[in-house]
Amino acid sequence: MQPEDVLKELDGGAARPIYLLHGTEHFHVQTLLAALRRHTLQGCDPGLCLSEYDGRTAAVAQVLDDLRTMTFFGGQRLVIVDQADSFLTDNNEVLAKYAKSPSRTGRLVLVCEERPDTRRAAVKAIEAAGALVACEPPKAYLVPAWIRGRARELGKTVTPQGAAALADIVGVDLAQLDSHLRMLIVYVGGRATITDDDVVRTVEQEKVTQIWDLMDGVADKKPKAALEALDRLLIRSGMESIMLGRIATTLLRLKSVKRLLRRLGSEGQVMQALKVHPYVAKKTVAQARKFSLGELDAGLKKALEADRAIKTGRMKPQLAVEKLIIELCT
Repeated sequence: MQPEDVLKELDGGAARPIYLLHGTEHFHVQTLLAALRRHTLQGCDPGLCLSEYDGRTAAVAQVLDDLRTMTFFGGQRLVIVDQADSFLTDNNEVLAKYAKSPSRTGRLVLVCEERPDTRRAAVKAIEAAGALVACEPPKAYLVPAWIRGRARELGKTVTPQGAAALADIVGVDLAQLDSHLRMLIVYVGGRATITDDDVVRTVEQEKVTQIWDLMDGVADKKPKAALEALDRLLIRSGMESIMLGRIATTLLRLKSVKRLLRRLGSEGQVMQALKVHPYVAKKTVAQARKFSLGELDAGLKKALEADRAIKTGRMKPQLAVEKLIIELCT
C-alpha cells in the first residue's frame, strides 16, 4: 500500500487496526503519523490517548497492554513504536498472534526503516489485518508530478517548467521540496501560478550547485572536490542509494545533451530543446562539454555495478558510492 492510499482511507473515515510503515522517506512517515493521530485521537488529550515507544528498548508486553487498555473517555488509543525493525523481528510470534486478533481499543503503528520480510508470520498477519505501507522516496522522473500535485493540495499551481526546475535544484527530498513550495507560495502571494522564474529567484542556490559541484569534480578528475560535494549532499543516513540514482540520472542527462550537441550543433538550439529554465540548461550544456560519450557510457556502467553491489549486500551503500566517485575521477 502507498501513503496516498492510507490518506484516502482516513479521509473517508476508515482506519485499520495496525499499520507497518517502512522506508526512509521521513516526509511520508510524518505525514501518515499526523493523519493517524488526527483520525484516532479526535480531540482526545494525547497524554491520555497516545503512547509512543522506541522500538530498540520497548517491551512487547507493555505495548500490548497499552493497546488493550481503554482510554478514560472510551475512545481509541494510538500506540506508535518508532525504530521498530528489531522489535518486529524479536517479537515475531507475539505480534503475529496479536495481529490475528487486534484490540478494538487501540491502534498500533510500527515504523521501520527496512523493508519487512513478508515471509515472517508477524508481517503476514499485519498485512492481513492492517496494512504494510511503503514510505520510499519517489523515482527522480516522478518528482515533478509530485511537486505539481503537492502544490495543488496547498492551493497553488506550478508550471511544468517550474516543477522541473525545482526538482533539478532540490532532488527527491520530499521534506525539502515541501518546505521550498511553502516558501514559494509566500513569495508569489496572491498569484495563482508558480513559474520557473519564481523557483530560480527564490530557491537557495546551494542545492543547485552541489550535484553540479560533484560532477564538475568528476569531470576535472578531482576526487577530493567530488567527495566533499558528496558529503554535503548526504544530509542523512540512508540517502546513499538516492544519491547513486541522482548520479546515474545526471550521467544520462549529460549523455542526452552530448548527443543533442552533436546533432544540433548550436548551443542555443540545445538549450531550447531541453525545455528547462535557461539557468539550468546553460549549466547542463557547459557540464556536458566536459565529458566524452565514452566517459559517460563507462560511468553509467560503473553506476550500475555500484547499484548491484549495494542490492546484493557485497558493499555498504556509502562505500559503494564513494568508490564510484573515485572510479569516475580516474
